[in-house]
Amino acid sequence: MTEFDAEYDVVVIGSGASGLSAALQAVNNGQSVAVLEKEARTGGSSSFAEGHAAFESDEQEKRGIRVTKEEGYWAYLSYSHWRCDPALVSRYVDNAATTIRKLRTELGVEYEDVTITAPDQPGELVTWHLPKGEVAHVIELMEARCAETGVELFLETPAQRILEDNGRVSGVVATDSDGEEVVLGAKAVVVGTGGYANNPEMLDRYAKQPIGGRAINVGGPGNTGDGITMLKDAGNVENDNIGTLLLFPLMRGKTITSHVNNAGMQPYLWVDASGRRFTNEEAGLNFGNAGDIVAALPGSFYWAVLDQGHIDKLVSEGNEVGLGVYVHNYEKLVNLPAEIEADAADRSRTNVVGADTVEDLARGIGVRPEALAGEVETYNEAARTGVDGRFRKRARYLRPLDRAPFYAIKMEPGIMITMGAMRIDDRMRALDENGEVIDGLYVVGCDAGGLFGESYQLTVPGSANGFAFTSGWLAADDIASRIAAGEL
Repeated sequence: MTEFDAEYDVVVIGSGASGLSAALQAVNNGQSVAVLEKEARTGGSSSFAEGHAAFESDEQEKRGIRVTKEEGYWAYLSYSHWRCDPALVSRYVDNAATTIRKLRTELGVEYEDVTITAPDQPGELVTWHLPKGEVAHVIELMEARCAETGVELFLETPAQRILEDNGRVSGVVATDSDGEEVVLGAKAVVVGTGGYANNPEMLDRYAKQPIGGRAINVGGPGNTGDGITMLKDAGNVENDNIGTLLLFPLMRGKTITSHVNNAGMQPYLWVDASGRRFTNEEAGLNFGNAGDIVAALPGSFYWAVLDQGHIDKLVSEGNEVGLGVYVHNYEKLVNLPAEIEADAADRSRTNVVGADTVEDLARGIGVRPEALAGEVETYNEAARTGVDGRFRKRARYLRPLDRAPFYAIKMEPGIMITMGAMRIDDRMRALDENGEVIDGLYVVGCDAGGLFGESYQLTVPGSANGFAFTSGWLAADDIASRIAAGEL
């Protein structure tokens, strides 16, 4: 018989949006709750999120926006080629609007807008609910409510393993902030540790492209796959789409607010490691698509080639596409001229190159001058005629490169989160290799599989965080009903 240092109805591992959502709903349902967080602060990657998705919400209704649950359901199924879990998707789209109401009425969250991420992306649903202060402020409100309602939050206390007794979960072993082992009893354990985006070995093991050593993590530093390891040790199995990543092009050494970084995402001329154009650059209108593309390129990078005409346009007229709320759509990149000139002059950098001729630019980025010059010549002809015979890019994005100086910005795969990890049912319950429920074990947020296919769905913006908030409280409700029925 295991001796526990303390016992709770529910122990939650991870204090991001999914974990705090589960904890608050559990305590509202009358359960005693402990939350274990290995970092010194709450939030995880949710602290970097701008908004979250919902369907048929009252916030959409009061703005005259109509996105039905049916539309949301079929968007996930068609985008994933039915590789998502239809039952889980249905449960999520049915309940995501309730998440909006709960956050507003229970925590006082205010929503400033419901919108899309990209102005010219075909098929994007208007599902992106943007709270005042972004999701980071929602996390602050949730942490404060935890303190008010008696949720015991243990920071710098990483969980080590999940305990089982006679085929059902019985608790968690953790290490407290003093380095001492703590054994906590629980009727149910909820795992929401945010995935493995900051674990290069796991990225190489699971992702379609082995980018572990090259991925630039901009999400939570604690997302190292701990929860996945513990779940597997407890008998939970991997979802088929465990390698799903949210990637986007990023200039190494720059923040996501950088105007040079944003310039490197614009749908102008991109060339690969050999100096050759390789895609329709309109992929940049969906940063998820662009991230998947850059990860698959030789060396996992491309060069965005600009001239003074591009820079003048981006400064005076604005960009073609932003990056969430960090650089807004149509924002004038007023910092770009000084920033890119300084980057190109910094000899410690190898990811921004400037030159007075295309040939010298080619030498600066290590490609054959005739290769890059040929691509620029072909591209300029397409811009002149308005017809891109190779990649069919629309004329509005075909801007010639004919005004010195010329610049090349090296863009690599940035990663925010991983998704699609572990197999669950539509009650957020962990499943074993036979598809049977592991009693008392729940998986939420980015540790849970089933919402996505093999890539993140930016056409339903806010999906990951919407699922995180919603899966958390749905798991807590199932726990409450099973405790009441004497099943846990």
